Amino acid sequence: MTETRAVLTARSAGLDDDGPNALRVPQLFSDLPDAVVVANSAREITWVNPAFERLFGHQCKDVLGRTTEFLYASHNSYVEKGSQHFSSAPSAQQHSYEVSYLKKNGEAFLSQTTGGPIRGDDDQPIGYFAVIKDISDTRMFETLLRVLFDIATSQSLSPKEKIHEILKLGCERFETMSAIVSCVRDQTYTVTYCYSEEAPVEPGTTFDLGDTYCSKTLLSDGPVAYHCASQSELATHPCYNMFLLETYIGVPLIVGGRIFGTLNFTSPEARRPFSEMDLEVIKLFAAWVSQQLSIDEALSEAGLA
Repeated sequence: MTETRAVLTARSAGLDDDGPNALRVPQLFSDLPDAVVVANSAREITWVNPAFERLFGHQCKDVLGRTTEFLYASHNSYVEKGSQHFSSAPSAQQHSYEVSYLKKNGEAFLSQTTGGPIRGDDDQPIGYFAVIKDISDTRMFETLLRVLFDIATSQSLSPKEKIHEILKLGCERFETMSAIVSCVRDQTYTVTYCYSEEAPVEPGTTFDLGDTYCSKTLLSDGPVAYHCASQSELATHPCYNMFLLETYIGVPLIVGGRIFGTLNFTSPEARRPFSEMDLEVIKLFAAWVSQQLSIDEALSEAGLA
């Protein structure tokens, strides 16, 4: 059975001219949600699936015949993975491993790759395959959780300092200049905490809720994000006219089971569109900020703040 699969896989990649039902395998590869690359014994690409084109940004016709080296983030990785998984050495075998690749636009991403040799009837490698899954968001989320946990459990930071560190971390993540925790009562928006690289707004500063982008956020059930306000319905919003903020991502804050206000990150510069992962990340930030606000309220009620 193993030998049959090897011949069929080789045939699907144009590496072998024998074998019935050979055309079944490329259809299976085509339907996979992860990128698939098939190469000959010289590591020259002979076939890729549609998911490869979506992930890497390269068209199939532009990569056929090229060695896979251009896909790797570094030459050393290309050489190392080649000796481990894509060579004729008896030790070369299928493995799952992490490695960084490059997209057509030059962006590097971390992957979980399952790859190894395609063996013929004589058990000799006649080609290679790799199934590639982008795990950069997963790793980022895990790292973010660790950093947030370290902040929240720090014995050297007060609750207020912890919120400040979370806001700073959020600005780094979203590539924004400012972050605000607001308290909203009726139609009054009060700045409770602020972090800014330029001109922080003093806590206690108030605005009419309708003059803030957060007026839209509080009408939503989750995050609201704009990467270029001037090209959206916010172009006529009072907040845009007053502050010319191009980038905004915000989410309602729930403390003690009720709406406390909002957490938002802004910048006068436009940025690339926010991703679905960004929307998940700001919800994570909001959960941690809400936790610190709850602690802050408890300390205040106990007369310890």
